[in-house]
This record gives sequence, structure tokens and C-alpha cells, in this order.
Amino acid sequence: MVLAAAGLLVVALIVTVVATASAGGSGAGPGSRAVSVTSGAVGTVDLEGVPGQLTITGSAHGPIRLTGQLNWSGHAPYAAVRTGPATGGQAAAGRTLHLDYVCAAASPCTGDYRLSVPAGTAVVLSQPSGHVIISGLAGRLRISAASVDVSATGLRTPALEASITSGHLAATFARAPRQLSLVLGSAQATVRLPAVSPGYQVSQQVTSGYVHTGVATAASSPYQVNAQISSGELELLSSG
Repeated sequence: MVLAAAGLLVVALIVTVVATASAGGSGAGPGSRAVSVTSGAVGTVDLEGVPGQLTITGSAHGPIRLTGQLNWSGHAPYAAVRTGPATGGQAAAGRTLHLDYVCAAASPCTGDYRLSVPAGTAVVLSQPSGHVIISGLAGRLRISAASVDVSATGLRTPALEASITSGHLAATFARAPRQLSLVLGSAQATVRLPAVSPGYQVSQQVTSGYVHTGVATAASSPYQVNAQISSGELELLSSG
């Protein structure tokens, strides 16, 4: 057990060194470096991104891979990769891969990333601005984003939690989620849901804006939708 834990730590350190080296130097000035991270199976990938474009794809199998490019002016962005250890005898499903990329102070930066994960992996995403494209995920998905356009298709995730400020979310589910939680501030969202029996239990708290419910509803359904809108619009539509 001790040897196994040590092995996991070594792997995490190797990944960290590669990712940090890829993020590049310490001097001031414009720069551009490739990012390349490969990891074995974990339960959750937690990605803190920089402004720019991010594509997340769920795959049938294979390792977790993050590739792309970082660009900056001033000082190079901070980059760190670490794997949280399993606890209580948990296997890979108990570990979290943290991928952190943050612009340096007074040094604007952008990224163009592609993240591929096994479809059932949970994903936690923090995106400060830009464009996010998601497809084929079947694990839990949590998004916190601002000034961003998020497009998600083919979702089979059991739960989606999204907090969007000043942006737009378009999500289409291939399988009905058990839990859909949306927090919108000066934002719009369009969500297409498969038909379920008896329907979706929809609850809403709206300060300014509206929720249009174009799906069947039922007060006692296990399929729950919760919307909190301080300013914005939500369209719940049938995916057919």
C-alpha cells in the first residue's frame, strides 16, 4: 500500500514538472509555450483555465490528456499540476487531477486548450472568459464561468451545475440528468432535455428575467431542475 502510494506521488510529480516547464520562463516580455499533460485514470479533473478557447471531449477509453498553447505578455502564467491522493482505500475514482493555469499579475494571457477525458470522469471547470466547447461527457459536470460562451452537446452526465455571469450556455442532453442546477447573472441559457416520465421538477428563483419551460413538468419527479436568476433568461426545451 505504501509503495503504491509512493508510485502515485512520483507520477504526479513527473506530470507537474512537465507541465510547469512547458509554461515557460521567468523573464518579462511576450511569450508562447506549449502545454502537454498526460495522466492515468482519476475520478475528477479540476481545471482552472485562463481566458481563451477550451475544448473538452469525452472519449471511450484512454488516458487524460491536456494539450494546447499558452500566450502572454509580461510574465509567464502560473502553471501547476497535482494529483490528490486516494483516501480510505479508494482506487482511481477517489483521486482528483488538478490542472491550474493563472495569468501572472499585470500580465494578460490567453490559452487554446484541448482536454480529453474518459467519458465517465467528473469535470470541474473554472473559466474566466472565452469560449468553451464540450461534447460526450457522462460524469458529473460543474462549471463556473464569466464572460464566456459555453456550448455542450451529447451530455449523458447525471448532474450539471453551472454558474454563468455575463455569458451564454447552450447545453443538449442525450440522457436525462437527475439534477440540473443553473445560476445566471446577466446571462442566458438554453437547455435541451430528453422527454421523461412523469416530467421534470422545476423550481426557480428569478429577480429579473424569466424561465420558459418547454418540457413536461411534475412536482414529484426525481429529475430536478433548479434555476436561480438574478438577471437573465433560461429556456428549457425538449430535445425531441
